[in-house]
Amino acid sequence: MKLQKKILFYVVSTLTILISGCASMSNNALSLFGRNDKIDQGLPTVKNIKTINDVKTIGFEWDKIDDISLINGFVLYQVVKDGGTKRIAVIKNPLATHYYDDGLIPQTQYAFQISTLGKNGAISPLSPLVNVKTSFIDPIESVFASDDYPKQIKLIWSPHPNPSVSKYIIQRQNDKGLFLNIGVVKNRLYVEYFDKGLEDGKIYKYRIVAESFEHAKSIPSVVVAGKTKSKPLPIAGLKASENLPREIKLIWNKSPQKDVYQYRVYASNSPKDNFKMIAEVKNTFYIDKIAIDGIERFYKVIPIDSAGIEGDLPLGGVKGATLSPPPIPVIIKGTIENSKAVIQWQKINDLRVKEYAVYRYEGGLYSKPLRFSGITKNEFIDKEMKSGKKYRYQVVSVDKNGIESKPSKEVELLINR
Repeated sequence: MKLQKKILFYVVSTLTILISGCASMSNNALSLFGRNDKIDQGLPTVKNIKTINDVKTIGFEWDKIDDISLINGFVLYQVVKDGGTKRIAVIKNPLATHYYDDGLIPQTQYAFQISTLGKNGAISPLSPLVNVKTSFIDPIESVFASDDYPKQIKLIWSPHPNPSVSKYIIQRQNDKGLFLNIGVVKNRLYVEYFDKGLEDGKIYKYRIVAESFEHAKSIPSVVVAGKTKSKPLPIAGLKASENLPREIKLIWNKSPQKDVYQYRVYASNSPKDNFKMIAEVKNTFYIDKIAIDGIERFYKVIPIDSAGIEGDLPLGGVKGATLSPPPIPVIIKGTIENSKAVIQWQKINDLRVKEYAVYRYEGGLYSKPLRFSGITKNEFIDKEMKSGKKYRYQVVSVDKNGIESKPSKEVELLINR
């Protein structure tokens, strides 16, 4: 008899999961709730209750009732929080010695009692309390997270040895310290997950939970930290020229990081304005062509690595400027002599000034001027004036690049008839 009991108990323990899906054993079909149980002291009582626990199921085994003439079966009770009991199931077979309760919470303590069910509808005195705790699925072992992938983190782990595991739930810790589900891997042997669209150079924490075909969840794995690839380091040594004609040349130090393969150049007309990208280069210099003399611009240069990760824009910009115009001539004489215009100005003692040019205007304010160039002295004589016509003159200095100064003050001359 003892050997038979052990064999039956072993069968129950190994078939618990299979039995839980059987309609004929469904607790809902066998349970009776809301009855006022009457105790019959003459009914045989249940003895030597043994249990075997699973993650969401508890199996029961008890001694066979020798005299079944007075009973129709058994009633399973669960002790509730207030100390009372509620019917879990009615087993309508007086020869039964096994049953189970499923749909339970993993890692939870439960208490049960069993009585016989008399043919008169009464029950025997309840058995002693049976305390049992549901078990759990072991946590996943050997979880690893990458620390150098661009904008993503790769998670890998050891396959769970429990064949009842159907999938893995990936959880990531948020800013409040809570672990939230971010993905599911739907095969026990598929042990890889990529968390994408992440910020550069940031640490993220993860844990993994295995889930069985019965939707029972394992203890969470250890928490692992992964890190995305960092942004390239800022460049050093950025300089911008201020003495080149109609261009600004930028130079900077080469990035010490081997995977930086190009640079983006940003510019703005003011350090307070938004900087806009104007070029991408693989060299460590850039020439900004500007058709305006003496204009200032501000620059920032950032590195880009082979993964396309862009470095941060520096807070401040480096100022550059095109070559400013030469000094403005100052006219000291403007007269009519022998029906000729004589214009003189102060000589400019600046090595940049290579010559002068005189503009003569006729007619209205917006008339096109006539330009006299190649003047090396600080004097101009206009021999082509017409009597009775007004002429206006301005003088500019010119450097070797052909850059002109701003025009001098205007001199107006007229030959009377």
